[in-house]
Amino acid sequence: MRAGRGRLRRPLVGALAAGAVLAAVLPAQAVPSRSGAAGATSTPAGAGGRSGAGASAAVAVAAAAPTDIEDARARAAALRERLDDLEARRELAIEDAAAARDALARAISGELAGARQVDAVARVEADARARMTSTVRALYMGGGMPALYATVLDGQDLGDAVDRVRLATSLVTGGLTRIEAAESELAAARAVQAELAADTTDRLQLAQRAAAAESTVRRLSAELRTALAGADAQVRRLLEEERARAEQEAREAAARALAAARAASPWTTPAEVPADQRLALDRALAEATAAPASPYAVAVLADARRWLGVPYSAGGGSTSGPTRGFCDAGWDDGRLGGACLAQVTVGFDCSGLMLRIFAAAGYALPRVSRQQFFAGDRVPMAYAAPGDMLFWAYDLSNPATIHHVALYLGHGLMLHSPHTGDHVRVAPVYTDGLVGAVRPSFR
Repeated sequence: MRAGRGRLRRPLVGALAAGAVLAAVLPAQAVPSRSGAAGATSTPAGAGGRSGAGASAAVAVAAAAPTDIEDARARAAALRERLDDLEARRELAIEDAAAARDALARAISGELAGARQVDAVARVEADARARMTSTVRALYMGGGMPALYATVLDGQDLGDAVDRVRLATSLVTGGLTRIEAAESELAAARAVQAELAADTTDRLQLAQRAAAAESTVRRLSAELRTALAGADAQVRRLLEEERARAEQEAREAAARALAAARAASPWTTPAEVPADQRLALDRALAEATAAPASPYAVAVLADARRWLGVPYSAGGGSTSGPTRGFCDAGWDDGRLGGACLAQVTVGFDCSGLMLRIFAAAGYALPRVSRQQFFAGDRVPMAYAAPGDMLFWAYDLSNPATIHHVALYLGHGLMLHSPHTGDHVRVAPVYTDGLVGAVRPSFR
């Protein structure tokens, strides 16, 4: 039985040593005592076993305000690393405590079995003594051994007397032998019971120490998680502040760039619209109202009139109206004189203007001109009417090369947003690269 105790101690090494190792993680915390009462812990002086400062090293780390985001991240990362290590040790402590409790349960069962064995052997020994007492009493009541020997000397049947003497002697001797055997077995059973009781005591102490180590590691893990949550919250707060600063700086930079661009070029602001351009829109609107070529023509022309003079912005425009654009490597990359005007110009490119005015009429177009070409019915130029779309391509036989779209106004005029450095305006229809007209079909 005692040989088994060494097997119990080895699984408990991780849990019992965890408290000592924790001192390197959070030195202000209580760690399990390796001497003294089972389950005891050694703590700094002060109420509740805590120092006057009252906070662990981890909490102190969380409370310290980092001066920048990188410092806060480093602190949080260090806390996470410590927490990971502590969580691993906590799992070992839990396993060791469970193993200790199982071993203790087995030891208690063994001790109870030993006690039952002692009781059984004690009953056998008591029974042997009772039978011996009964035999001796019977002999005494009959005069004892001297009376038996007297019958040998005085009796007529010598053989019968001798047999009675042998029987009495055998009863006495056998009774003594059984008592000695029972006493020996009882002594052995009691020795086993004492060993089992000692084994139970040892295992109880180990189980208490393992449970204490587990409790300590759980507490420290909880404290470290709280500290880490505080550190992470601080990181999130600093990141949010940094994001807000960056957004503010970006807004200020955009405002400065827009001011500079507007100061350098008139093309980023709405332009004055000549009267003849408004008259061209009014005439087209009147003709479409009198004889609309499509159910959408009147609404398209009415919305188009409000955007006269809006700047061109590469990539700009949506169904809601003009937007800032962007600069890329397309045929019109949104740059003028090396400056990216599209990013600081609220306006339309050619297809963005079509997207908006047809959306106002309830007709959904794709975003780019190459796709808009297929969003209606082809119309010969001789039959083009106000409210139709016109398209231009690099290769007249290949619609994939379409690069520009405009709104036809009739009388050889069109409304379009031409290119960076220009505005939405009325212009004569030019035929170089003209693919043809497309009329939105009824849906």
